[in-house]
Amino acid sequence: MHVYIKQIIYTSLSLSLIGISCSSEDPILSNSENNCLLDNEEENLVREFSGFAHVFQDSDPTKIDKSLDPLITYLGNAKIVGLGEGTHGTKEFYDMKHKLYRHLVLEKGFKAIVFEIPWGNALVVNDYVLNDVGDADEVINQTWYWTYDTEEVRELVRWMHDYNLDKSTEDKIYFVGCDPQGPDFKLEEKLVREYVLSIFPDSAFFISSAYQSLPIGNLSSYADDDQFIHNSNISGIQSVLQLFENQKEIFITNSSLFEYEVARMAAHLIKERERIYRIQQFGAPRDSLMAFYALWWSRILGEDAQIATWAHNLHVMDGGSFNSALMGTVLKDELDNDYINVGFSFSKGSLNAFLADRTRNAIGGTRRQTLAKPVCNSTNQLLYEVDGDQQYYIFDELGGEAATYFNNPNPFMQCGAGFNPIYVQNYVQNFPLSQSLDVLIHFDETTASELK
Repeated sequence: MHVYIKQIIYTSLSLSLIGISCSSEDPILSNSENNCLLDNEEENLVREFSGFAHVFQDSDPTKIDKSLDPLITYLGNAKIVGLGEGTHGTKEFYDMKHKLYRHLVLEKGFKAIVFEIPWGNALVVNDYVLNDVGDADEVINQTWYWTYDTEEVRELVRWMHDYNLDKSTEDKIYFVGCDPQGPDFKLEEKLVREYVLSIFPDSAFFISSAYQSLPIGNLSSYADDDQFIHNSNISGIQSVLQLFENQKEIFITNSSLFEYEVARMAAHLIKERERIYRIQQFGAPRDSLMAFYALWWSRILGEDAQIATWAHNLHVMDGGSFNSALMGTVLKDELDNDYINVGFSFSKGSLNAFLADRTRNAIGGTRRQTLAKPVCNSTNQLLYEVDGDQQYYIFDELGGEAATYFNNPNPFMQCGAGFNPIYVQNYVQNFPLSQSLDVLIHFDETTASELK
């Protein structure tokens, strides 16, 4: 496991909003044994929730579950479906997203899954899914983020690969990325170089000169580089993008519109990755770019192409109600009802995450941690009291006090790549969930993802 480099995926927004109240197997980090008792109002809310809950069997992607039919029908007409996750280390969340994506492909003809992983690294996975290059282990292992270097994601990728084996080119499905962050520029630069040289064989010096100052290794110190290097990169990157604009007809005539757009997207990604590391802004700028690339993939994969995105709840959410420009905010503004997002929650159980300090900086490596009991007075606790071990809620269906509750800000617990159980209340935020999400899928108890 490359815990060292597979970057801790916290945006500045995530750092301020997400964490978890959990208990480690280390006794020092254990929760106090303080039982939650519901008052009369909360007991009434649980009864209200029960009337709208769709109870389903389990998250196993290989099992058919007819109780998901209303959800697939609801999601099936969207242009983009955002699939969130309440932690970055939960098996049930990953399996359920895989299960939903299978349904959307098989029943609704969805074309691609767009992952919260670096853009170029995702294309390596896509080469396996689409063209049988490599194997699932090696292509997932190079995705840089430890959070998705799991057996659950490998199973998704294997299924996509096997699905494509007997499909015509136009019927194959894609695994692509939307994250502008990344370890370096190598994969994107290689794609641009090879594409441009295939059309203009004499342009090797031009490409080399344009990209010669880009950092080769880790980008964490790039902001400290000399201003001359920054200016050289800005100029060189723009010259390559200008080539794509000036020679568009020639490029497309000698390749295809799709190949041109993918190569141009790679050149654009290089520009934006250089910028966010140079100015050290990874919150709203990163989310806006994730939405931008998801929309780009949707457009170039076909006029009627439907896709799903795979990211944290706090990326797929519409943050308009709490003034946050998330990926989901941009997609909802752009697509309106053609964007539908799905969030995930849990009440207790295990997950993988790194140990964080009071300010959510890492003070320990990634490991399996356990939340021993629901967080008192939270939405997660109320959902735990609803009959059925797992349920989903389509917020458009809600009425009465249930609709009022979810439409207002109420305590909701979720975490990103790390947590610290000592600072429980830091990680419970008030969200108007039905203003932020269209669907919530809840598990009473979860298990940790299987890290590789």
